[in-house]
Amino acid sequence: MTDRAHLSDRSTARAFIRRCVLGILVAAVSPSSSSASVIVPFHRNLIQLQACLSAIRQSAPDVELIVAADGAIEDCRPLATTHGARVIVVPGPSGPAVARNRAAAQATGEVLLFVDTDVVVAPDAIAGMRALLDAAPNIAGVFGAYDRQPAATNFMSQFKNLSHAYVHEIANRRASTFWAGLGALRADAFRAVGGFDERFARPSVEDIDLGYRLVSAGYALQLDPQFRGRHLKRWTLWNCIVTDIRARGVPWMQLIQRFQALTNDLNTSMALRLSVVVAYLVVASVALAWLTPWAFVATAALLATLYALNADYYKWFAARRGWGFALRVLPVHLIHHLCNGVSFAVGTTLFTANRLGITLPGTLPPGAWTAPMAAAAARGQTP
Repeated sequence: MTDRAHLSDRSTARAFIRRCVLGILVAAVSPSSSSASVIVPFHRNLIQLQACLSAIRQSAPDVELIVAADGAIEDCRPLATTHGARVIVVPGPSGPAVARNRAAAQATGEVLLFVDTDVVVAPDAIAGMRALLDAAPNIAGVFGAYDRQPAATNFMSQFKNLSHAYVHEIANRRASTFWAGLGALRADAFRAVGGFDERFARPSVEDIDLGYRLVSAGYALQLDPQFRGRHLKRWTLWNCIVTDIRARGVPWMQLIQRFQALTNDLNTSMALRLSVVVAYLVVASVALAWLTPWAFVATAALLATLYALNADYYKWFAARRGWGFALRVLPVHLIHHLCNGVSFAVGTTLFTANRLGITLPGTLPPGAWTAPMAAAAARGQTP
């Protein structure tokens, strides 16, 4: 590791200590801060839930803690009781959108904090997000990022979770989406737009959709990567591909079309869009190699272009895991770009077909989730 990387790590450690002290001081001297409810959707894996609840309770002993047991296949009530949490049983599994909404309907806090079961919050995260919202009444919500020390040690888990951290670190602070893995919203803003879209029956982009609707309604959201959570999920190449395309990419592309929200930010930046085009040209040049050896020259030039478009990304990995790790990132990042291309094509096709009156499998409902629709869902009616 370079001296620069060592200095960066020491600087990061000092900043983390300062934030922890600040969070403790804020909690101690601000008794008038907004009340908060932390909502954790749960379906299975009590080991992860134990780590999640323990971190929340240790860092925020005063918050209302709610576990939304979404068709839970393991009994989480004894564990919840240990951590002073109450359990709301949701028939299902109905998906995290429904689970979070049911918990939010019974939450008493002025601020709703959403934490995924497989996320362990940093000691300063909850206090910091509450303090930010108290200090900035014009902001309706804030969300953070995964930390740089993923729990699972295999390469794909390190790559995937660190990639998430990088994207959130360089993104615009004025956000156009929301992240429910570790995010906080004012309860009145959340309820004004009807909460999460319950038509997402499985984990997907329900939080991104909520962010788009909040911004469309005039609310301001902020991304602040100083608020961190450690992701416990173990990734493999296959579940990365499935998640990137089916669970996130294809529905996200439809949301982008619906809200006209293709921005130069997060996973839709101009550099990443160009990278998708270059990645497919790389595949085409390799396929043409059997016709002419000049195709290898084109492949080399395209790979160099792909590196140039993402140089900061690869250097970031090298600074934290070394160039050996960064070189292993190159081929899986190429696969990621190819997945994004599939997501763009399929998502755009589904959206366009739906506009023409043709509903294909995987198509999102044409209209945005609204408060009246949410009220009907709460009464058990079909929106």
